[in-house]
Amino acid sequence: MLKRLIMAVVLAGAACSAASAQTVGLATTKGGATNQIAVALAKTITEKSDLMVRPQIMANTAQYLPLVDTGRVEFGIANFPQTSNAISGTGMSEGEPHPNLRLVGLLIPFNAGLMVTNDSGMKTMADMKGKRLPRFPEGSLGDIIMKASLETAGLTYNDVTSVPIANFPAMFQAVKDGTTDVSIATAGSQSALDIDASTGGARFLDFKDGDDKVLEKTLPGVSLKKGTDLPESAGVTADTVIMSYDYTLFANAEVSNEIVATVAKALYEGKESLVAAGPIWSEFDPAKLAHITTLEFHPGAIEFYKSAGIWTGD
Repeated sequence: MLKRLIMAVVLAGAACSAASAQTVGLATTKGGATNQIAVALAKTITEKSDLMVRPQIMANTAQYLPLVDTGRVEFGIANFPQTSNAISGTGMSEGEPHPNLRLVGLLIPFNAGLMVTNDSGMKTMADMKGKRLPRFPEGSLGDIIMKASLETAGLTYNDVTSVPIANFPAMFQAVKDGTTDVSIATAGSQSALDIDASTGGARFLDFKDGDDKVLEKTLPGVSLKKGTDLPESAGVTADTVIMSYDYTLFANAEVSNEIVATVAKALYEGKESLVAAGPIWSEFDPAKLAHITTLEFHPGAIEFYKSAGIWTGD
């Protein structure tokens, strides 16, 4: 009888705790590095706060940017170029500004590039001439990355064989199946590991000095990063040169200051949990959550970062 009573009390307490936790949505995509980041964020924030974070999986970032902008989903994630374009209504979001997006934090350096199999013999962007490349819908993130990468070698889609691709998971599968020769990939991501493992070894094509100036035209905030400055990862060697830009967490402007500050605090205190989620998080530094302030931050995030002594803005 006593055991039953104790168990009832425990279960009642757990039920009350679950009921009291406020649920918020985190928009993400299916598969790839974005989903990998979202799962780690949801787990860490839920563990480190009284919020329950539930990933809201959609086809692509373009699909959920309007949902966060209108407040139908509280939070979302995207790379810095995409977030910057979305807020200003330029580039990937040409003519469609999302003025209600506010930064919550800059999460990790997103070290990305074009991955090929070792057997392909390809090493530089110029080697893509005549090869089979994924062709994403016009103006999408994949389309812009591919065009910008080709441009660094003086190439266009006219110089390659285009293979229509709907989304990133389909692109990953295509290079593993051998129906394309190139895939966009993020160093340290599970998708890069899978490509490397399933093809007998893969590598990143190398950018050259000065290519960042070409990339910046359509990918704001990008820089080049050498293999010696990259975390150990499939496809990365000391000679590797790929692009790097921050990955962002943003919120709708109307999400309460309290909720956003709670999320920012959970990130600041959650390094151990995030780093344990995989090598993609190996460069996570809580002190850099607000290290770029060219985009507008949510007041709740600013409030917390000021209290933590890491706010770098005005």
